[in-house]
Parts: sequence; C-alpha cells; structure tokens
Amino acid sequence: MSAGSFEEFVAAVSAASFHTAHLLTGDRRAAEDLQQEALIAVHRRWDRFADRTEALAAVRRELVAAHVDWRWSRVGESFAHSPLVAGAGGVPGFGAARPAPVPQDETAAALAQLPPVERAAVALRHGTGLLEEQAADALGAPVDDVRVLTERALGRLGEVLGVDGVQAAARVRELAARTPADPDGVHTRVLDGERSQQRHRAGLIALAGFLVLVAVLVLLTV
Repeated sequence: MSAGSFEEFVAAVSAASFHTAHLLTGDRRAAEDLQQEALIAVHRRWDRFADRTEALAAVRRELVAAHVDWRWSRVGESFAHSPLVAGAGGVPGFGAARPAPVPQDETAAALAQLPPVERAAVALRHGTGLLEEQAADALGAPVDDVRVLTERALGRLGEVLGVDGVQAAARVRELAARTPADPDGVHTRVLDGERSQQRHRAGLIALAGFLVLVAVLVLLTV
C-alpha cells in the first residue's frame, strides 16, 4: 500500500490543511505560507508514507511545528533583505516580516493572545474537531498533556471573552466555520516553493564553499 499521487493528495487535503493553518495564524496570507511549508516538508518524504492517513497526520505535525517554532521565521526575516538570498521572497521561511494582522473578530483577537502551543491545541481540538489522540500526535505530546493544555487555553480564552470554557470552545467552532475558502493552485505553489528552496540552498552552500576557499587562500599567502 502507498499514499498514491501527491497531486491527488494535495487536492484532497487542501481545504482541511488550509483550514487548520488559518486557525493557527488568523491571516489568509500567513496561512497560505504555513500550508505551503508543511506540504513541502511532506512532499520531500512522500515515498515513505504507507497511506494517505499517515501523510495527513504528517501534514498536521508540520503545520503545528511551523506555527510553534518561531526560530526559522526569525532567521528568514534576518536574511530577507540580504543580496545573498535575493529573490527568495517566495520561499517559505525567507519572506520579510509582515505586520501582525489585526483580528476583526473578538474570538480571533482572543485566540491571538494565546501562546502558540495553547492556540494550536484549541485549534486542533475545537476548531478542526480532531480527536484527542490525533491532536496529541500533531502536537507531539501525551494525550493527558494535551487535555490539560486545551483546558488551560479555553480558560484563558474564556477570561478574555467573558464566558466559561464551554462557551469559549463554542466560539472557536463558530470562528472555524467562517474560515475563508482554500487557495487555488496549491500543488503548483508547493512544487515551485520546493524548487526555490533547493536553488537558494544550493546558492548558500556554494557561497559558503567560496568563503572557505578565500579563507584558505588568505592563510596560505600570509
């Protein structure tokens, strides 16, 4: 058994993955970038997946990891205007920082105040309706920890919104129902992004090699 065609897989999971990405980011453009980055990571390991269920679980893990791990975006931001990576603006992780979106919805604004891991827990459990076991897999944490994390996040949301945890969960579900439609041409964007990453990675490696060579020549001439 195999996961089949990657293009067919992307078509099948595009809406769900964008839905999750939008709940994690609260911004359409940021969600598209997050979705692209996650699908690129999965495409690189495509032949290793036994079936689409396993591949979809990997997409969720990549979405959460990219959302929670701010370090990669900080590195990309620091290089965004460097001539060394000129033209890398379309590569996930190498875009210039955009102003944080100002949520127009009360629930979205409250969700944006949560720490990334708590936001991910609430988004997965109550925004996308994942089972605790599925959310735990995406978060890379034990089920009991995810349960506590989610309850704590709902408590914080409730405090901001002036409701209890049950009502806060309902607000998240209502927000999720208003997620915009997923973008077109996701498969093409994933392949283009992956090629761009490969080109710029090769360019950085070549530059590093050149700098090492220059350093060696300088040492030899001293």
